[in-house]
Amino acid sequence: PAGPVTPPVTPPVTPPVTPPVTPPVTPTSTAPEEEEEENVAPVSEPEKDTTIKKTPEKVLLPFEFHGTGSEYFKIWVVNIILSILTLGIYSAWAKVRRKQYLYGNTRLQNASFEYLADPVKILKGRAIVFIFFIFYSVISEFLPLIGGVLSLLFLLILPWLVVQSLAFNARNSSYRNICFGFNGSVKEAFKVYLLWPILVPFTLGILFPYVYFRQKKFMLENSSYGKTRFTFTAVPKDYYTLLFKGLIPIVLGLILVVGTGFVLPIVSGLIGLVFYLYLFAYFSVKSTNLLYNSTRLAANRFKADLNPMTYLILVATNTLGMVFTLGIFYPWAQVRMISYKLDHLKLSSSCDFNDFIAQEQKQVSAFGDEAGDFFDLDIGL
Repeated sequence: PAGPVTPPVTPPVTPPVTPPVTPPVTPTSTAPEEEEEENVAPVSEPEKDTTIKKTPEKVLLPFEFHGTGSEYFKIWVVNIILSILTLGIYSAWAKVRRKQYLYGNTRLQNASFEYLADPVKILKGRAIVFIFFIFYSVISEFLPLIGGVLSLLFLLILPWLVVQSLAFNARNSSYRNICFGFNGSVKEAFKVYLLWPILVPFTLGILFPYVYFRQKKFMLENSSYGKTRFTFTAVPKDYYTLLFKGLIPIVLGLILVVGTGFVLPIVSGLIGLVFYLYLFAYFSVKSTNLLYNSTRLAANRFKADLNPMTYLILVATNTLGMVFTLGIFYPWAQVRMISYKLDHLKLSSSCDFNDFIAQEQKQVSAFGDEAGDFFDLDIGL
């Protein structure tokens, strides 16, 4: 018989052994903290637009004069000779030649100034002025009453002459092909050149600094370079301060002159002369410095630093040179004076003058300018 059936033996199933998960070991760095920071990429920041916020640096641009006394002497002599030979007709061309030489040798930022006036127009203006002067002289001789009326009439048209002179000189002066301009009104000129000066004697001279201030303000704030107007930042107080500071040497000079006058009249006269010359130099220099240091052209400003003593020495030597040469030294004296003033004048600028736009300017008559020259009116800067 068959024996019992033995079932097959199934070998045990061994489950797969999963290796233990070992967490990654972070190596400990022995480098200093500075090296760790170098391995970190910097976070990029948005770039800043500096083209608008950046303020341009200001530079001091010096004025220069390249003329010489010998060159100017040749022009001066020829002008005199030809004016005499033509009975004064050539004087209009002489004026243009003289100003063209002085303007052309005055330079700023490697560019020179230009004088553009037409000699024919100047000659016409001088002819009108000459005819009026002859007519006035004859009438005053035979009809004094009418001559007095003409004198009053001339006084009334003085403001118009001032405006015409300033406009003519500005329109015919240019720098880098851009002309200057003047747009002052006759009404305002009437106030500053006629009305206010009349009141000065009634205030015992106290009003004089204010009148002087108003005249300079009128000339500057109505002047322009292209379409850009000049501005004047001085105030009346500045001119009164200038005057009061000059009173101290005036008082000292009077004391010395009076004190020595009873004993040594000659010494007293010399002391008076010295104080007069010093006061002349002091007020000339200080008023010029104040004028330019208070003048602006857009973001540009002028800087003047003339010195009273050096200016006085220059005036004295120029005067002696003209006396001992019977006037022949005049061209050298002019060149020395212009060179000195421009050496002490600079322009603080942060722009290119080519950015200024020339404006269209109306034609103005040369009559006002020539009348100013003929009657020796001190018009202009």
